[in-house]
Amino acid sequence: MVGSVTGRVFLAVAGNIGSGKTTLTRRLEERLGLGALYEDTADNPYLPDFYQDMRRWAMAVQLRFLATRVTQTKQLLMGGVSVIQDRTCYEDAEIFAANLASRGDMDARDWKTYSLIATQLFEGMPPPDLLVYLRRSPTSCRTQIVNRDRAYERQIPMDYLADLGARYDGWFEGYQRGAKMIVRAEEHDFLHSQDDLEALVGRIIEALPQRPLTFG
Repeated sequence: MVGSVTGRVFLAVAGNIGSGKTTLTRRLEERLGLGALYEDTADNPYLPDFYQDMRRWAMAVQLRFLATRVTQTKQLLMGGVSVIQDRTCYEDAEIFAANLASRGDMDARDWKTYSLIATQLFEGMPPPDLLVYLRRSPTSCRTQIVNRDRAYERQIPMDYLADLGARYDGWFEGYQRGAKMIVRAEEHDFLHSQDDLEALVGRIIEALPQRPLTFG
């Protein structure tokens, strides 16, 4: 069995809708013994409306996600808590909101206002010690979404997932806030294979700045 970690750890799992990041976060939470901060879609009352009319609700849904995630992240980090985060605040602004602006679903005035607010909220917030990007093709993401069968997600257009996937690839390539790792989800079945999961956990521990501790 691979080691664990010591010291305050801020680990983040990034990825498209349906990429498997929440499931991976749960696996890592159990395996590394760290706390986890999950994206609570049920806490965003705008989400069902957004998928029915993106232009009408783009600003509201993105501000709600951003404010909630930044607040939760800062509270945990300021308390010295080690945590694994399911999606980062940066993805809210630099992928999801930016993608809506690029598609024309968030107009230029709203995008400028959103960007001003995001810049202020990010001030003083430390980046993750390690960002794990879970890369999955849009087609595979669609299959995952269908399988989990959430009513509000049935409205997600395929071209929207494809736009997000392309934006994620570019964002990860240019990410310079700290250490980063890409996991190609279709090549590593960490969701069903214990061997794949152990190999991935080992890679993550080696990439973290904290000293590994052997156990088991």
